[in-house]
Amino acid sequence: MTTRRPKIEFDADEVFARIRTKPVRWNDLAGTKTARRQLRPIIDNLLASGAVKFVRLGGSRHLAAAAWSPSKQEELDEIYGRCRAVDGCMLWTGRIDPDRGPAMYAAWGGTERSARRRVWGIRQRKLDRASTIAMTCANPSDCVLFEHMQRTNSGAKMKGKPKTLLHRIAIATAKRKTSGKLTDEKVARILEGDESTRCLARELDVSQATVHAVRSRDRWRNYRATPFSGLDAANDSGRRRA
Repeated sequence: MTTRRPKIEFDADEVFARIRTKPVRWNDLAGTKTARRQLRPIIDNLLASGAVKFVRLGGSRHLAAAAWSPSKQEELDEIYGRCRAVDGCMLWTGRIDPDRGPAMYAAWGGTERSARRRVWGIRQRKLDRASTIAMTCANPSDCVLFEHMQRTNSGAKMKGKPKTLLHRIAIATAKRKTSGKLTDEKVARILEGDESTRCLARELDVSQATVHAVRSRDRWRNYRATPFSGLDAANDSGRRRA
């Protein structure tokens, strides 16, 4: 004669309280296969209501509260947990991007990012776009150990090398935009046009800052002379003396 196992009952509030304490795997939350089937309706309701979410930690999916975000140490442990130690280096076992090096997909961030830049941001502070990371170890292609990182300028790689045609064109365009002079026709087009700043800047071959300055009367204030131009100038000088 076979005996039936007692039916396991789950309380939704208790399940949510345990998930809210810290991220937990579904298997650890249920325990047995039968319990997982009984737990599924509760988890589905929590996911549908937006109270919990799935995150990937240690290579496996965990249930976490919707407002949960990992601490810096947890992020660092997650990154180093996906590496293997070889000759004092932490070699990345995930995808290697040809341009950015070791690339990771952070489940809590939702986007792919550079593993090295994330490690640097955890240990130091976030790098700006003009900065890059150079590795000083014998495994520069896949090592992500912070102690082997060195901050460099993104233009350091091109120092001493001949500029490409596209680079020379970009430099010439930037110089032309910064040193070029406005004309009466361009100013009239800016003041009378309803287009966006970006569209006008592209059409007139000037910078967006120039278009904004003209519209705010920071430049070419006397473009349209009025009978009160002299009075405005006198008022401006009086305010400066005051």
